[in-house]
Amino acid sequence: MTNFKNHKVSVSQLIGLIPEALLTHLSSNTNVDYYTKVLHAKKVFYLLLYGILDNEKLSQRTLEDTFNDSGFKVLFDLDERETVVRSSISERLSKIDYHYFKEVYEFIYTTFSDYYAYSEQLKYNLIRVDSTMVSEMSGKLKEGLDNKSGKKSVKYSVTFDGILPSGFEVFTQAKFSSEDQALPQVI
Repeated sequence: MTNFKNHKVSVSQLIGLIPEALLTHLSSNTNVDYYTKVLHAKKVFYLLLYGILDNEKLSQRTLEDTFNDSGFKVLFDLDERETVVRSSISERLSKIDYHYFKEVYEFIYTTFSDYYAYSEQLKYNLIRVDSTMVSEMSGKLKEGLDNKSGKKSVKYSVTFDGILPSGFEVFTQAKFSSEDQALPQVI
């Protein structure tokens, strides 16, 4: 499989670092698949991971196309007959327990840290990024993302290089309410 974007790691190498047994174990321990028929947490994780690596811009439509693609199903050994629609992806993403993804992320990060020496990690330039929106009544903020509900919001994005916070951005323009705009700006 080819290398994704401009990175030095191939998709198959990245997937190889994530044991399928871990995803299944976390799925049962967190009870994240309670009443789920098709989009089990493991499939959602694979879909998001592959979607991020394969698509220029991630959206529910591109995730729908990705899930219904036979190449994706072959790569992750999924049933070729299963299909999903955008509304199902939207609903699943809104209800899935984030603790599942947090535990998978922590395992991957720990494995990465154990697998590579610090000097090798620097080559991959692994940086964590997180954003959060904070809303206040319009009268309290002079600037902010106006969400037409009488409140204004400010988005804070922080980068962390594993030792110290390495960057901090505050966004007050409406275009940065989307992570597609804010995260590339921070990175």
